[in-house]
Formats: sequence, structure tokens, C-alpha cells
Amino acid sequence: MTGKQFIVLAKKLAAEVGPAECRSAVSRAYYGAFHVALALLARTGILLPPGPEAHQKLRFCLLQSGEIPGAEAGEKLESLRRDRNLADYDLRQSRSEASNFAQRQVQIALEILNCVEMCGVEPTWSQFRTNVRAYATNVLRIALADESK
Repeated sequence: MTGKQFIVLAKKLAAEVGPAECRSAVSRAYYGAFHVALALLARTGILLPPGPEAHQKLRFCLLQSGEIPGAEAGEKLESLRRDRNLADYDLRQSRSEASNFAQRQVQIALEILNCVEMCGVEPTWSQFRTNVRAYATNVLRIALADESK
């Protein structure tokens, strides 16, 4: 299972017109983007502990990457997370039930995917990796994975 698979599912759900499908599309779009970005961070040797803090720490790492695509991914991920929270937790609001809104959230997830992919290749990768590792260890106090294994 990959984050991209969640985004593919979100796209299918967003094409539907039912409120549950649209809300689920928003949710899956966020989690797809989250897992894609989390996998990129894992490639740097940063393994975030599971739980609610992982969402914030992932965003911080992206924002502090010193690379434009990383910062853009972090900003968009935060926006997508806010909308995901509304879709999942606030059944009184109806914006999350509109197909065009759900499709826009999928588009944002695809934009995040594109930014993450840009961070994972040269010439961006080396600097992204260096900056994110430094931020994670020095500011967030996250231990790096043992890369000798």
C-alpha cells in the first residue's frame, strides 16, 4: 500500500456525487499526500513516531527544508489537513460534500505529490536531505534511523 494509492482512490470517490463519497475523497486525498511525504522523510533517515504529532512534525520538516517544493508541500499539506478535519469531524458544514470541492482537494494532493517527487531527485534531493536531517535532529530532537543496516 502506498500513499499514491490513496490519492487514486480519492480521485474515484471525488467523481461521485454523494456526501459520504466526497467527504471520504477529501480524507483519502489528505492521507495519500501525508503518506507520500512521510515516505520521502523516511528516505532521509527520519522516522517520525506514529501519532498526531507526526502530522505537525512532517509539515515542519517540509517547511524548513530550504527548498521551494518542500515548503510548498508543507503549506499545501496543512491546508489539506484542515479541510480533512472538517470533512471527517464537522458534519454540520456541507462544503466537504460537494464533488467540485472534493476534486479540488484531490488536485491539491496531486500537487503535493509533485512537490515531494521534486524534492526526491537531484538537484534538490541532496540539499533537501541535509536541511531536513539537520532540522529534525537539532530542532525537533528526532533521532535518525541507523543507516548502516
